[in-house]
Amino acid sequence: MPRALAVPVRQVLLRRWQRGQTASEIAAALALAPRTVRHLTRLFRQGALGPTALGPSYAPCGGTREWPEPRVYAEALELRRQHLGWGAGLIRVLLKEHWPEAALPGERTLRRWFRRAGLGRAPAGRRPRGSARRAEQPHEVWQMDAVEQLRLRDGQRASWLRLTDEFTGAVLFTHAFPIGRWAEVSPGAVQGQLRKAFTTWGRPQRVRVDNGPPWGSTGGWPTALALWLLGLGVDVSWNRPRRPKENAVIERTQGVSQRWVEPSTCANVAELQRRLDRMDRVQREQYPSIEGRSRREAFPRLVHSPRGYSLAWEKAHWSLGRVLECLAEYVLRRRVDRGGKVWLYDRGHWVGRAWAGEEVYVTIDPWTRQWVFQDASGEEIRRLPARELTREGIVGLSVGRAPRHRSRLGKSCCPD
Repeated sequence: MPRALAVPVRQVLLRRWQRGQTASEIAAALALAPRTVRHLTRLFRQGALGPTALGPSYAPCGGTREWPEPRVYAEALELRRQHLGWGAGLIRVLLKEHWPEAALPGERTLRRWFRRAGLGRAPAGRRPRGSARRAEQPHEVWQMDAVEQLRLRDGQRASWLRLTDEFTGAVLFTHAFPIGRWAEVSPGAVQGQLRKAFTTWGRPQRVRVDNGPPWGSTGGWPTALALWLLGLGVDVSWNRPRRPKENAVIERTQGVSQRWVEPSTCANVAELQRRLDRMDRVQREQYPSIEGRSRREAFPRLVHSPRGYSLAWEKAHWSLGRVLECLAEYVLRRRVDRGGKVWLYDRGHWVGRAWAGEEVYVTIDPWTRQWVFQDASGEEIRRLPARELTREGIVGLSVGRAPRHRSRLGKSCCPD
């Protein structure tokens, strides 16, 4: 029988469900069986937000003692209900003012009470990320994809990056690189081309990408490039691995462009780029694809997104707070190494030698910018500052990722 789903994972699952995500979206995001997610969301809808939903459903191994003073227990829960931002420490201070002579619970006991009553940490306030529905207007969603190992006439290999509007199917931007393997294109080069596309077309509300580098890869937190997009106010949806139909619009344009552009007849990358620019313009502005009209004629709002962009705008409006709110919807399982550390974004975080070899669950507290380490029951082990999550590090794409041998120490509960 598989082990019970850990409480930190259930907490993030509940947070995503409260934000309106469907069971299938949550299952894909947290790498869980859809049946498990549907079972838990059914309990949530029935109001079972206590131990049944947020803790394993088997009977407790030992008895639970009632607190000697029931009124203390009732008042603690009421304070938490009225003030979800109040922590156990503050509530204990207020209880002591009201009950100076009574025996009071410790902070960990209070947290356990709150968790059992479904009054755990307040969820981050943000709209859901990663909707499976199709866009309903131009520039709502851009699909982003790359083609690699294109052989040119002289034998040189090339690749290109493409952005396609999901609603209209119009190709907005394509840039060719003199590099055959897409994984060898630097994130900084991709960021530079995205800035050019945003300057020309404005910012979309969301981009849909695959799980591969440089925008994401299964097994950890979002990459620095994805964090940079989130800070710009551009949501990111990651397709499930080996699901090209989830990016069907851009996949279709990739095949058409390879037939139209004929890369094998291009003398060099410069000629490939000239042909791409011309054929993209034809596909978008001339080809009669919508009842005899071009996409640009059929969709006047395609001309430019209402969400503008410039480098000056980015310097003034890029938001670290939004990045932290997005990261609050992630939970990862990691195994502590022999030195008592867990590795996050290529930095070691000391949890304690007593936890060496044990699995812990890692989340981010967006209010304090701290990594939160918990055990499977949801008990907090340690909090450490997330010093790597800075504006300069993310915008400069210098936020690292854990080395391969470290990132495989524990199984991720949330693909990025």
